[in-house]
Amino acid sequence: MGGVVDTLRQGGSAVTVVETTGPRDAERLAALAASGALTEGVIPDAVVASGGDGTINEVVNGLLAAPLLSPPALGLIPLGTANVLAAELGLPTGAADLARTLAGAAPRVIHAGRANGRLFTMMAGVGLDAHVVEGVDPIVKRRLGKGAYFLESLAQIARWPSPRYRVTLWDAAGRDSVHDVASCIVAKGHFYGGRFVCAPDARLDVSGFQVCLFLEGGRLAALAYGAALVTGQLARWGADAARAARGGLGYRVVPAVRVRIEGPLGDPVQGDGDTIGRLPVDMETAAPFSVLAPPLRPVSQLR
Repeated sequence: MGGVVDTLRQGGSAVTVVETTGPRDAERLAALAASGALTEGVIPDAVVASGGDGTINEVVNGLLAAPLLSPPALGLIPLGTANVLAAELGLPTGAADLARTLAGAAPRVIHAGRANGRLFTMMAGVGLDAHVVEGVDPIVKRRLGKGAYFLESLAQIARWPSPRYRVTLWDAAGRDSVHDVASCIVAKGHFYGGRFVCAPDARLDVSGFQVCLFLEGGRLAALAYGAALVTGQLARWGADAARAARGGLGYRVVPAVRVRIEGPLGDPVQGDGDTIGRLPVDMETAAPFSVLAPPLRPVSQLR
């Protein structure tokens, strides 16, 4: 982070650095920053989140909770394990290039999702996905990074009871459909868990969701879905129902503007890599906001 901040200051930008002290502190500080409380009453042009997807999620929740008609733009200095939002936005990785983006990029409007009142920027999920997120040991995560999720996935699969979830989707015309699934990921962006793709047509700058429905339960199916994800097959299954059937696994990606998920009462709901709620959960698109990033790439370039 220091290199980015130094470059910004050398270029004439006024930067105030505030450190977090614990969980949800980034949310509190972002709300204060958006209102000018940390900059002597001056509303900043941007509030920059320096950290991983969990920190960014907190900052977005704080930023959009501020009582402002037009909150400051969100900027990112990605430092975490997966940095999925940064990848989705196509942010550069070098300190100098990232500083130039923060100082000079035209704000881009994107849409967050809302799950029982809690915002998420990239994805929310229930089922195995959410149990893995909740089960990861923070100490192991700091030591192993993404490896901690791989180990926890194996541990969860070994004891997975294969519950079922009822997912109700509403399209833009208000028509509803009901699906019985083993797991579900509600995607705002096309990347998942780093650079893996499960919803190729998901776009941050479009209202609504691409809902990934994993139909088959059981340990073997969970392993097969995981293998398909990391090898790039899952996205192709979602685009070709016949291919999914030939592969022996049920997988669909369905667009929706509203989502309700029911299942075991109190089951975790993950959003952007952290637990953000419990079942049952209702999701809809939140108000749009601005982010400092290069122009969003066409869908054809995201596949």
